Amino acid sequence: MQSVLYAMNDKLGGVLTLNSNLARFHKPDDFSHDVLLHHNRLDSDTRWGRPVWANRQWSFEYTLPVENLYAVLKRLKSILPIGDEGVLVANDWLELALATEYDLGRTVIQIVHDEYHLGLAVRHQVVVDAFIAHSKEFFERLRAALPSRQETIFYLPYGIPIPSRARQHASGPLRLLFVGRMTENKGVFDLPRIDEILAEAGVVVHWTLVGDGPRREALRAQWSAPGRVRYVVPEVNEDVMKVAAEHDVFVLPTRFEGFPVSLLETMGVGLVPVVSDLPGGITEVVIEGSTGYRPAAGDVEGFARAIIDLNQKRDHLEEMGSACRNLVRQRFDIQERVTAYQSLFARWRELRRARPRKITLPYGSRLDKPWIPNTVVRLYRFGSRRFRGKPVAW
Repeated sequence: MQSVLYAMNDKLGGVLTLNSNLARFHKPDDFSHDVLLHHNRLDSDTRWGRPVWANRQWSFEYTLPVENLYAVLKRLKSILPIGDEGVLVANDWLELALATEYDLGRTVIQIVHDEYHLGLAVRHQVVVDAFIAHSKEFFERLRAALPSRQETIFYLPYGIPIPSRARQHASGPLRLLFVGRMTENKGVFDLPRIDEILAEAGVVVHWTLVGDGPRREALRAQWSAPGRVRYVVPEVNEDVMKVAAEHDVFVLPTRFEGFPVSLLETMGVGLVPVVSDLPGGITEVVIEGSTGYRPAAGDVEGFARAIIDLNQKRDHLEEMGSACRNLVRQRFDIQERVTAYQSLFARWRELRRARPRKITLPYGSRLDKPWIPNTVVRLYRFGSRRFRGKPVAW
């Protein structure tokens, strides 16, 4: 059977949303579009917990660095269907390590989302047959980092389902929305500081924070103002879009980003983004004063000033919201973008490169050896981590 296997962390966020959309909205072709979700039991990030809409789906759990890495990779390989050929769409280090240790009979195509994934691309270039960058910034940086691979690096913007329901004009307090994982990297603890500046300026706003994550309860304990802020965890993405359509401004004070899916989704509804000025896709769609504002990451006063400006200039807010929705509809409609991805996947035989006879796995310590039993490694590392007070899971 020919298949496209999208492999990624089982983690709530844009990477999984992007891949899920590619699988869900694929057009009929000769491939089964499948998903592999892997989860490290020591990872505290919130898991996806939603349908992925793939033809087939596999889930895999492991415990690293407690287990022997070679044992984990062998177990992961064993759950994949025997005899399938086609494409492995790699999004993180585990599937790239798997492709390093084993010839899977597939063309490996890595999606480079941000700085972290650029590092993976350089480290694993020997087993990656082609690279996809969905932002111009990382397309150019990939080309600079891998000058000998120019013909195997592709710029393919991703897409989102365009919401049928758009934001409607509403008078009264400005309605502010955050969507994302509740972590420090997303700048969630900047939100109450921004709100404090708005309150001091006499600006009445209503906040809705959509999402989950390891810092959600800590944020709620610090910032829980009845009538001013509420926390929501919708079950499916369609519910997120319904919530988004009831707001005016998307606020994302993130510290680390490539091209956030939540940015396109909320702009597609007609929200005006106020988002950190970071390299990547953000600068492609958020044009200062035209389709949003880009304060510096960590500049809470800059975020507050942008929100105050939008609150004072409601006609401009309406114009910008319409411009945001039109931009997303014209350039990022999933119905059109999947065609480009599937066209590349269809070239899998042409893209596949000769595999070196011997490849060194660029991970592991002295206990990560194929010949050391996993039980021995787990017992030693479990005890060692427990003695040092580190998180443990069997």
